[in-house]
Amino acid sequence: MARGRVSIWLSVLLLSSGVLSAKVKLQYGTFVGYDNYANDANTTLPNPVIAYLNIPYAAPPTGQRRFKHPQAPLKIDGTFNSTVYGPACPQPGVLNIDEDCLTLAVYAPKGTKQPDKLPVVIWFHGGAFNAGSKNQISLASMVSGAPAKYVAVGVNYRLGAYGWLPSNLTQKAGLLNLGLYDQAYAIDWVQQYIKLFGGDPEQVTLFGQSAGGTTVGYHMFHVEEKPKFKRVIMDSGAPTARAIPDWTYPVYQTQMSEFLNLTGCSRGNDEVATFSCLREIPQGTVTNASLSIFAKYYGGLGIYPFQIVVDRKYISQAAHRSWESDRFHKMPILTGFNTNEANALVPRNLNTTVDFLGFLKRLLPLLSDSHLEKIEELYPAPEVPGSPYANSPLSPHFLRIAAAYGDLSYIAQVQTTTMYASKAKVPVWKYHFDHLTPGAESWIGVNHTSELAFVSKVWANKLTGMIADQSRLMNAYWSSFIVSGDPNARIPKTTPDWPRYLINNQTELRLANGTAYPQPDNFRREAMDFWRSIPEILMH
Repeated sequence: MARGRVSIWLSVLLLSSGVLSAKVKLQYGTFVGYDNYANDANTTLPNPVIAYLNIPYAAPPTGQRRFKHPQAPLKIDGTFNSTVYGPACPQPGVLNIDEDCLTLAVYAPKGTKQPDKLPVVIWFHGGAFNAGSKNQISLASMVSGAPAKYVAVGVNYRLGAYGWLPSNLTQKAGLLNLGLYDQAYAIDWVQQYIKLFGGDPEQVTLFGQSAGGTTVGYHMFHVEEKPKFKRVIMDSGAPTARAIPDWTYPVYQTQMSEFLNLTGCSRGNDEVATFSCLREIPQGTVTNASLSIFAKYYGGLGIYPFQIVVDRKYISQAAHRSWESDRFHKMPILTGFNTNEANALVPRNLNTTVDFLGFLKRLLPLLSDSHLEKIEELYPAPEVPGSPYANSPLSPHFLRIAAAYGDLSYIAQVQTTTMYASKAKVPVWKYHFDHLTPGAESWIGVNHTSELAFVSKVWANKLTGMIADQSRLMNAYWSSFIVSGDPNARIPKTTPDWPRYLINNQTELRLANGTAYPQPDNFRREAMDFWRSIPEILMH
């Protein structure tokens, strides 16, 4: 599907006073958005915002540009309609998808002038590198309700096989981690153009959740270039939070072979012929093959295909080695986790300890017998007296595997970030989010992604009472960090202080029940220490 480029003549013009209107002219085209955007995420915003919902930041990665690094956006004749979101990148479970998806959205407080030079936040969504989009969080609501003014940018990047196709062939062709390069290209776009939206390219925060948090971490580790951002937020994500071997990992070769067989583009070891074929076949063939591989490995085995890898270029080494060697850009960090990170992500049919350990062994094949014995001790079976995993919903070992998977994939890795950053005397703040989402089923708990609607202030727009209080509080902390690098600097006087995480005073902020309070970092601490002690095992 070709990108919709339509010439439209609206009465809204760029006002001579310099107030940012719904039309902006960039080097490659003119874009028309909303100057009074008042409703988002099915709720009325507390204050209207300026909104451009869909601006291409790179050329469509289609045809001969498919499976290539991002390229400069094409020149647009007339005006481009940025009042609709446009398609998400190809992924499972979403109807409006297209490989022509390298777009971003920009939101600014109403009345923003081009010379205002407001701080900027760039949002990279989560979704295991296989799902998600720039509007996964309501950035409009986040900006609208914030106690401090800033400009927000949400970014689409290529997903699944289109953006993350690790293999020996892909490495030979120089095409690993294309989704990461999409993100870097969007950061460059912000550097070049955000001043036209009233933003300051010298005051940029990267904000990612889950897989987006992982990529934010790897941008922070990319020390080969001067950083184009000043601070980072990683919600339920960390650079150590994924198994990230290099492209030679045997499972990746198998997945690549299966992908090429499904597309009809298997050409042996000839990477030129292989990718030439992949650029010539219909988009639907590539998308269907990508979704088929995802369904087989994640839906059947609980293993994510199409992942970020150490490519020896943008990512020079595994994350734990960058932490250990002190090779990262020193800048303020805000990070944290949710109580039940994995409840919505793990199998719901594990009935025995054999099932429980088998899933973990399949996920992490280098776990030894002694590791498995330790895991059994750390996560006692539901029939063991006093086990916190008794009376599990859905299946006997559901809560047990949810705790173990959430710890190894997210919670322990967030702790890794805070430990190494604080050792390096980097300002870092850690949270523990523990507030149920309104209307959520009880078995889900405080699940992965559930903090986003609170941070964006959606619940404060929709509801009253404790939930609204929690949402306003979190929006204030995140917004303060975005504009200053300190979650305490720009918050109401009645808001509790959020202490820095220090190596000799490991304190996190618990966010629950409409308030916040500091507590020791001791959530399942023995289990976290175990997972953090075996980083090489977690890489595979």
